[in-house]
Amino acid sequence: MTGRLPPAERVARVANLGAHARHVLVATDCLSEGINLQEHFDAVLHYDLSWNPTRHEQREGRVDRYGQPSRVVRAVTYYGIDNQIDGIVLDVLLRKHRAIRHSLGISVPLPVNTGEVVQALMNALLLRGDTSPAGQMSFGFVDDIANELALKWDAVSAREKASRTLFAQHTIDVTEVAQEWQAVRQAIGAGVDVERFVADAVRMHGGTAARRNGSLEVHLPNQAALREACGVGEGFTARFELPAPAGVLYLTRTHPLVEGLASYTMDAALDPLLNGPARRCGAIRTRAVQQTTTLLLLRLRYHIAAEPRDRRGEVPSPALAAPLLAESCQVIGFRGRPAAPIWLAPAEAESLLAAQPDANLAPEQATQFVSRVLTAMPDLEAPLNELARRQAAELLAAHQRVRSAARLTGVRYDVQPQLPPDVLGIFVLLPTT
Repeated sequence: MTGRLPPAERVARVANLGAHARHVLVATDCLSEGINLQEHFDAVLHYDLSWNPTRHEQREGRVDRYGQPSRVVRAVTYYGIDNQIDGIVLDVLLRKHRAIRHSLGISVPLPVNTGEVVQALMNALLLRGDTSPAGQMSFGFVDDIANELALKWDAVSAREKASRTLFAQHTIDVTEVAQEWQAVRQAIGAGVDVERFVADAVRMHGGTAARRNGSLEVHLPNQAALREACGVGEGFTARFELPAPAGVLYLTRTHPLVEGLASYTMDAALDPLLNGPARRCGAIRTRAVQQTTTLLLLRLRYHIAAEPRDRRGEVPSPALAAPLLAESCQVIGFRGRPAAPIWLAPAEAESLLAAQPDANLAPEQATQFVSRVLTAMPDLEAPLNELARRQAAELLAAHQRVRSAARLTGVRYDVQPQLPPDVLGIFVLLPTT
């Protein structure tokens, strides 16, 4: 594969080659950027040494990247032991580049134009080279070029090291932010959550969703508005964990298709004329509970204000910048009457969202049970406000932990909950007996 092929043809050839059980792809540097090869390949052979060390990383990056199914990715550098030009590239460029990367943990680009290096080497080879007794060219002049290049490279590396010390990126311990990472993952949902939502939403709208060969095959109902919201035709095949084969969508919480399906489902729940499958309020009889249990879907809002401080700890003018608005949704639940609730643990309340109806309940009865909760909402205002305050304190603590780990100073944060929280949904679970 060479640069003479248009990009679309390159992608097609890679896909066709990957369909064979055993395959080798020979390419120029036209594939060093833009086309990902991790799905079909797990090794890279550098048969031509580049004057630019970054180019080798770009080649390897086509295979050694997120979504690579193989546990081991091999990178082999092919060179001639009796080829002094290859030796120059290895010693002067590649090994120096890797030594800096090993020391700093990041790559520092070559501080000069690679064309200048090539020109200097070629000029020295043609104009200053002499013949040694062994009949081969003498490359002592390379030492001068290598030393000058090494000095420039070391200077750039020293500046990068000082920058990393100043901003303290390398001092951050990932275990210190693991709690925040886990909280974000729970908020946006893992792959299993996204798959369950997509499958359930499609089925409730009258479509089909079935797992085959590790993927979810979806056929949307004949509803133009739903298909337009999802941005697809009659159907699609999706996976919710990497790697995803060619032709299979990799769906995450923020994928446009998932967002479109969620928006359509929410709009249908709020529009009384659409008669959508989702409801903001409801009641069922289920074996999942032994006592009347109420689930509340809350929307919590916070104002996050940043207050800058100078070195003496004083507040300059203006004191506060415009506050940021943060929102989150949370499911909480309680047993018994709203006037004397027994609150559930967060994990238990979350799990009850999957409760299935096990007995019939007349619509009039469902309306009656939900109306009782609505009437008693003033009794729940105080505990809901307290929940919002605790969440605001936890959000502030998370900000402080991350800033402390990054050694960031000079700003004081304040998080204020906007009370009362919005109650978006009320769902009453009744025992079957």
